[in-house]
Amino acid sequence: MSDSAIRKFSLHDLMRPELRANPYPWYRRLRDEDPVHEDPRGHGWLVTRYDDVVAVLDDARFSAERLTACNEQDASAQLVMQTLSRQMLFLDPPDHTRLRKLFAKSFTPRRIEAFRPQIEALTHELLTTCCGRPVNFIKDFAVPLPVMVIAMMLGVPVEDRVQLRAWSAAFGSLLSGRPMLAGELAHAQQGIVAFEQYFARLIALRRAMPEDDMLSDLVAAEEAGDRLSEQELISNLILLLAAGHGTTTHLLGNGLLALAGEREQWNLFVSDPDLAPSLVNEVLRFEPPVQVTGREATDDVELGGQTIRKGERVRVLLGAANRDERHFVAPDTLNVQRFSPRVLSFGHGVHSCIGAMLARFEAQIVFAELAARFPGVEVAVDRAERTSSVAFRGLRSLPVTLR
Repeated sequence: MSDSAIRKFSLHDLMRPELRANPYPWYRRLRDEDPVHEDPRGHGWLVTRYDDVVAVLDDARFSAERLTACNEQDASAQLVMQTLSRQMLFLDPPDHTRLRKLFAKSFTPRRIEAFRPQIEALTHELLTTCCGRPVNFIKDFAVPLPVMVIAMMLGVPVEDRVQLRAWSAAFGSLLSGRPMLAGELAHAQQGIVAFEQYFARLIALRRAMPEDDMLSDLVAAEEAGDRLSEQELISNLILLLAAGHGTTTHLLGNGLLALAGEREQWNLFVSDPDLAPSLVNEVLRFEPPVQVTGREATDDVELGGQTIRKGERVRVLLGAANRDERHFVAPDTLNVQRFSPRVLSFGHGVHSCIGAMLARFEAQIVFAELAARFPGVEVAVDRAERTSSVAFRGLRSLPVTLR
């Protein structure tokens, strides 16, 4: 890689097949040679070193309210923009703080732990249906399990999971960072509109007949006053359901593929299942499901020897920061005995992922069950297919045989 190549590097290059397969050598070059890198294709600044990423995510001068105003006449496009703009992901304090406090009550360790028997039962059932035959681990297991878990926690009918997955995919495509054709964009917008209508109907049902679930609790909070409007509730339910299972799907697929390539590490875990927390943490560091997130400067800011001007966009590369040798020993090596609380896979600071604990919890259960029941799992590493995305790193296909 020449000096001119690194100067010309753009976020859009992550769509190239060779970088989709392995972006990490490029990340290293950026960290070493141009850690605060101006994207030549107009994507703003790319920040790759761990300390700089933390500085951006900690600094209130870098705003999460980075959505461009919608000038579209199309009603569905306007509704989609309104939906996104109400989500915690795209809000700064105090609105972000107010919403997060309300939703965080549903993601306490105690509440998540209470779902352990159901999550273990679902994991066992799905793995049993996959047993003894070649399957696509993503389609047959890593997609349905997280959908069922987050639907169960929210109080969404599990039988709606196929439709919910389709709408979630529409939501994810809007955040993927890859270029979209007009027809694909319209389809994604229609999915978000359908998502809105679905939750509006479900909220009306819970108002009439509350149940012992997260959705009923949130509806009660909305009815208590100005703490949570119905539109805020709907927008953030979409975020929780879509993001709540999408990242977990990628975590499970990325983890199994990485462990299949490092069989000694897998065997080490099989012999010591108590390593589940550190294994999941290491997989998150090594192949984070979310690779990129963004901010917008609200003032001129000096960072890494560069001046980021007010109004300019900043993309922090979480996947690059997680392999910064300034913070992690042998960062390109998968080590299931490594445990660091410093991984940035779920972000950092006030906007760190509210569902991170649930994703870790699910993954620990899944990998522990795989190790106990299928220590000889066969993974067709050379036939794995990655998704097309800049922001997310995951798989659409991973052929496996469980035995």
